[in-house]
Amino acid sequence: MKRSPFLRPGHLRPHGRPDRVAAHVGRYATVLALAILAGGMNVAPAEASFFSRLFGREEPEPVPDAQPYTLDFKVTDADLEKTLQAASNLYSERDRPPPGTTGLLARARGDYGRLLAALYREGRYGGTITILVDGRPPDSIPIDATLPDPAPVTVTVDPGPLFTFGKVRIEGAPQTVDPREEEANLDLSDLEIEPGAPARSGRILSAEQRVVTVWRQRGHPKAEIASREVVADHRTNTVDVTIVAEPGPEAPIGAVTVTGTRRMVPEFVVRQTGLKPGEPYDPDTLDKAKKRLLKLQVFSSVSIQEAEFLDELGRLPVNFALAERKRRVFGAGASYSTVDGATVETYWMHRNLFGRAESLRLEAEVSRLGSQSYDQLGYRVGATFVKPGIFDPDTDLNVSAEAKQDTLESYQERSARGEIALAHQFSDALTGKAGIAVERSRFDDAFGISNYLLVSLPAQLTFDSRNDKLNPTKGINAAIAAEPFHDLRSDATAILLDATAASYLSIDADDRFVLAGRIGLGTIAGADLREVPADRRFYLGGGGSIRGYAYRNVGPRIGDEVTGGLSYWEASLELRARVTNTIGIVPFVDAGASFEDAIPDFGEKTFVGAGIGLRYHTPIGPIRVDVARALTPQEGDPNFALYIGLGQAF
Repeated sequence: MKRSPFLRPGHLRPHGRPDRVAAHVGRYATVLALAILAGGMNVAPAEASFFSRLFGREEPEPVPDAQPYTLDFKVTDADLEKTLQAASNLYSERDRPPPGTTGLLARARGDYGRLLAALYREGRYGGTITILVDGRPPDSIPIDATLPDPAPVTVTVDPGPLFTFGKVRIEGAPQTVDPREEEANLDLSDLEIEPGAPARSGRILSAEQRVVTVWRQRGHPKAEIASREVVADHRTNTVDVTIVAEPGPEAPIGAVTVTGTRRMVPEFVVRQTGLKPGEPYDPDTLDKAKKRLLKLQVFSSVSIQEAEFLDELGRLPVNFALAERKRRVFGAGASYSTVDGATVETYWMHRNLFGRAESLRLEAEVSRLGSQSYDQLGYRVGATFVKPGIFDPDTDLNVSAEAKQDTLESYQERSARGEIALAHQFSDALTGKAGIAVERSRFDDAFGISNYLLVSLPAQLTFDSRNDKLNPTKGINAAIAAEPFHDLRSDATAILLDATAASYLSIDADDRFVLAGRIGLGTIAGADLREVPADRRFYLGGGGSIRGYAYRNVGPRIGDEVTGGLSYWEASLELRARVTNTIGIVPFVDAGASFEDAIPDFGEKTFVGAGIGLRYHTPIGPIRVDVARALTPQEGDPNFALYIGLGQAF
């Protein structure tokens, strides 16, 4: 059985006599190799509960027969003090007394390996570690000994000199250069283990991992590190490294199987991976297959299991181990602003109707609670059916229907709509959707009562590379929508075009200060303003638009009534600053205008809103509270507006 290259002990030959005697480095091969491996791991105590992370530190639970202790933690190099404290269980768990003498001695003994690994990670191979419990080494204390209450514990660490790399040799590394690997940060020309560089143990592991990754990217699934030889010379404070890689045979994908299906049809799941036996092996292809299965929203977990051995044809069998989620789910949500009122929504969803991840979602919404009388509230009910993999694994069939009533300052709407569309995933970031829709609607607006019967061809292309949907610090979120439509009642034909884009720029390395910007531009060509249904026209103002103005109160007017426009532009700029780890402030400015003609007139009046927001960052996303004021208010606009929600404004 072949062993993982990251679990294979290395070999060490000491050169010269170490000048430290306690826990010195360079005596045994496995000690250094295992410490190097430990140096590549981040070991942390278990996370506190959700509420303790939100509102403060979790109080330690009482431990039966606890053995309290006092700790004197000394490090001769102040630059490494915090690093070593973070590695020490005695330090990090000092407020949680262990159970009895046995627990304290086990914690003290375990700290030797933790501190040793931390020193190796920092390139210190000649350090001294001394741990005393009640003035004695832990190994000399019987487990049934009675210790003082509290027991005095002393940890003293002398990190020793910084070691640098001496001779470095990597055998079996790919010799040719592939530009695609350079773009993916797999370039082997810079492995950070050059002679003279600090000999941090993590760099050795990183170099090994990168070599193996490159071979796997080139179709060698069984690539591994065959051996590692690390020689620490305490006379010159250098570390010589020899790494031998074995690429193994080049092998294509073999049989693709799945396990763990209960209600899902296994053959359909295999098809949805998109993998075909005989195609070249590529870890990125396997990762894409995993994302396809997770996108079905049927599985709570998907893990890839590559066979230990190649089959008789020299191919690599691959299995996907699955765990299905509950088929039925329901949820609810709410939002509120002082201008728009409150919105309450709920949904029920069946994730797997017929065994091929077909989903049915029923939803209902009541809006503008508190801002209108009850007979003028907004209502919406809808149903959406999704059939994944209609033609190929990346294409879904969407069938939806909805009916709604909405009463706004600018119009009252009653409508019913049905749509059939195809959605395609071109890449992780790029998606597209196109279909045909039929809609019957009635509007009461500045032009009076109008009835429409529309047939349209809505299409949209979306690019979303944000690193976090609720709190992005980098990436782009852009969409282009086009909807040609024809009114069977008036025989009017027009096309709606709308484009939006948002981008994010982190100013510092810790993402504490982020600039966020958004722009939007749209037009409706081919019809007069009155021939376009009111809900297709462009209105600005309110949350998600120009904050500070009344909802949809910015646009062309007839008298005191807003008609909406045939074109618009808008822009927003925010500075998202974290004051603490959980509290942030966001000054922002929004601007825009809507026009009666299909071509925007940038010489007309611009409407500007500005304000400041408070963010409370939680594990599920920031809670947003924005206060805004219209700088060029009109009739119907409030003195100020308050917006509350989950996630950033855009």
